[in-house]
Amino acid sequence: MAKKPKLVISKVVYQTLSTLLDSMPEDMITEQLLDELERARLVVDDKLPHDIVTMHSLVTFTVQSTGKTFTYTLVYPQELNDTSNQLSILSPVGSAIIGLQAGSKIDWAISPSNQTTIFVEKVLPPSVTPLA
Repeated sequence: MAKKPKLVISKVVYQTLSTLLDSMPEDMITEQLLDELERARLVVDDKLPHDIVTMHSLVTFTVQSTGKTFTYTLVYPQELNDTSNQLSILSPVGSAIIGLQAGSKIDWAISPSNQTTIFVEKVLPPSVTPLA
């Protein structure tokens, strides 16, 4: 497996996700996400670079095994109400992209028997609304 890319996560998001994971049963996704949180560099919210995937970012990424590109807003599971536009942090891809910078890629297990590489193409921070 390739070396994992650097991750940057805000302290507030780290704490919120840690609390969420503590309240959930362990499975492959929660274990992977916890591992990612533990290796991330933590920063205060206003020091998080704009091209880092965080909660409520609008992210365009490509799943390299299929060549398909998607654009979603990364959300907490309780906020998920539109699967055509939103991606839960507890989905395999959602847990893979948190903390990644635009232009980064990560090798990620999307099921116990299936792994792929996810490439983050573009990130719009939560406060930026894309033009129609």
